[in-house]
Amino acid sequence: MLRDKDIKNISELKEAFVSTHKKPEFFTNIIDVLKLGKFHSVFSTVKKKGIPPLVLIKILIILPFIDQKSIYGFIHSYWDKHAGFGKDAYYRLKNNPKINWRIFLIDVAKQVLTTLIRHGYSESKGLTKAFVFDDTTIAKTGYAIEGVSRVWDHVIHKSILGYKLLVMGLYDGAMFIPINFSLHREKGKNKKYKFGLSPKHYRKQYKKKRDKDSEGAKRKRELDISKTVSVVRMIKHAVKKGITANYVLTDSWFTCWEIVSVTVRNGMKFIGMFSIAKTLFIFRNKTLTYKEIRRLNKKHIKRSRRFNLYYIRTVAQWNGQTVALYFIRQGKRGKWKTIISTDLKLDFNKTIEIYQIRWSIEVFFKESKQMLSLGQSQSNDFDAQIADTTLVMVRYIFLALRNRIDKYESLGEMFKNTKADIIELRLQERLIALLIAILKVVVAFFEDVDEEKLIKKIIYDEQAFEKINRLIYQSETNLQNAA
Repeated sequence: MLRDKDIKNISELKEAFVSTHKKPEFFTNIIDVLKLGKFHSVFSTVKKKGIPPLVLIKILIILPFIDQKSIYGFIHSYWDKHAGFGKDAYYRLKNNPKINWRIFLIDVAKQVLTTLIRHGYSESKGLTKAFVFDDTTIAKTGYAIEGVSRVWDHVIHKSILGYKLLVMGLYDGAMFIPINFSLHREKGKNKKYKFGLSPKHYRKQYKKKRDKDSEGAKRKRELDISKTVSVVRMIKHAVKKGITANYVLTDSWFTCWEIVSVTVRNGMKFIGMFSIAKTLFIFRNKTLTYKEIRRLNKKHIKRSRRFNLYYIRTVAQWNGQTVALYFIRQGKRGKWKTIISTDLKLDFNKTIEIYQIRWSIEVFFKESKQMLSLGQSQSNDFDAQIADTTLVMVRYIFLALRNRIDKYESLGEMFKNTKADIIELRLQERLIALLIAILKVVVAFFEDVDEEKLIKKIIYDEQAFEKINRLIYQSETNLQNAA
């Protein structure tokens, strides 16, 4: 799983975008290998006018890898002579409310998994597969963009214009694969300002009529449903499409009974941070909050040398479901945090190890925003916002696969030789392992450090990345010289 010795040079994050990986031939070849043509029915509602929709999709997918940031830039570039389609063809595709982009994304992910298995990737090596959920803020600059609102950004601690993007990803034991998402807006506390916008700005928003049963209308309605409801729907949808996992992992924002319940009903285990103070559990035939349970067990504190954490483990009943409660803190005076797990067979170290897979989604957010332009769509049409976000995730899936096979000369060679025991650890595993190693040092001296805030700062701070990279490089050089 995650081991310090598996850490390699963190500059791989940017090396994934060197010129050899940018070659559009790789991405068009991989589209052919994955047989995306079978998804033709998803785009059957597009007015073709002689242009097959999947031809347009291929072009849209490879744009960032030929240094084109927009359709406008592409049609005025050298590359357009190989296509020759006007800009309206692309806009019609992205603005079409009848296209089921959700089905397209999850089918691409499913096809990647199926293809890897068919060509030799084994699932029988004890790999941990997990569904990971988290949200991130997508900033926008135009009030005219359909459905935007003021949303609270927990990283910078202030309200900004944009969406909340909720993502469901599958960590398959080797790489993170985004498989579903929804965009959300926030109503705001001031009733005079709908969605936190002044009446003037709200009136400026783009409006579009859609058939109420169209896919675009369904996605638009998701703006106003709770993210908890959206998570439950995504789990059900993934299982229905034949994608399953061993675990569902969430942070404290998403750990609630509804999500735990749907996880268990679908044959999976749940592990998540917990912070709902008023929730009641049955412990020793008494109805208690998790804080009360922790106080009753304060004499049973143990220490994990591996993670340098103090912890208490108890078992309680939550709405009839038996759960393990882990109360953890860094140092003897650190703040207590609580993790809930429905897997009673795991020990503390294994539970924490699996829970740390959750950080793979933070790396996905970082990579996608900085290198694949996640959230930078300029269209006022909400259908285009959904289309552009989907295309970013499809690109990320292809890039993740690129990183997985980059030691092989060709796709055919990779599929011929890849076995589970020789697949290299994915970048996010190395990054997470690196962060764990750093935290071990930090918490030994500063007991009041908040682990989650520290990890997020490291992930999103470019200067921190560069400093860590230099430190690792210097250490490796010294070791080689010493040898």
